[in-house]
Amino acid sequence: MSDTCVLFFVKYPDPGTVKTRLGEVLGHENAAALYRHFVQDLMLELGRVQADLRVMHAPGDDVTARRFKEWLGPQHRYLPQVGSDLGARMRHAFDEAFAAGYERVVLMGSDVPDYPHELVQKALDDLHQHDVVIGPANDGGYYLIGFRRDTYRPDVFDGIAWSTPEVFEVTRERLQEARCDTLRLPDWNDVDTMWDLNVLYRNNRNSSFRLTASYAALREHDELLRRYDIDLPRVDRSSREAAG
Repeated sequence: MSDTCVLFFVKYPDPGTVKTRLGEVLGHENAAALYRHFVQDLMLELGRVQADLRVMHAPGDDVTARRFKEWLGPQHRYLPQVGSDLGARMRHAFDEAFAAGYERVVLMGSDVPDYPHELVQKALDDLHQHDVVIGPANDGGYYLIGFRRDTYRPDVFDGIAWSTPEVFEVTRERLQEARCDTLRLPDWNDVDTMWDLNVLYRNNRNSSFRLTASYAALREHDELLRRYDIDLPRVDRSSREAAG
């Protein structure tokens, strides 16, 4: 057992239950298939991080756990997401990880398929010098948050209006009020809409992510994605291997 842990929050990719906003355009079967690729590619990245991996699944029942094992393999540790909302589920996951003896823990979602393992590793390493690490998403939420055992603040998950543009700022303010030494990680594109999907496709044309199954699936929708091409700053992911 390592003294560090990654909590990876995932949903089982049944059509109509994941990436529903993408499904309204791509079709729910295509959106679920794309999400499968996202999870599988991120699992490959997280497998390169020097930390234990806990796959936190939703729904949190035994049948879903078996389906995950059949899909992603029995070698991983699968644990249910427990709680009435996202904040409660994240809090429970951290509580359980620290109770299990981990000293540094980061939690990340499955909506950032191009996030490199080097930056996950760096987030864990940065917790040696900082109380908290948090990565803001472009939609106003955050894609990763991490604590040390002695700096853990479970109250930051309470009473948040999840899935709103204020999630990151409210969380940041709470951490500031608690006088936590907080390291802000790079802003990242959290993929929920067709515009997000276009940004993922466009920004990774010259990165190693273009070699993934996710990017191959995006190419199949090239013509459709171009309809959502909007004028946003282009992010160069060509050096993602050297990240951190």
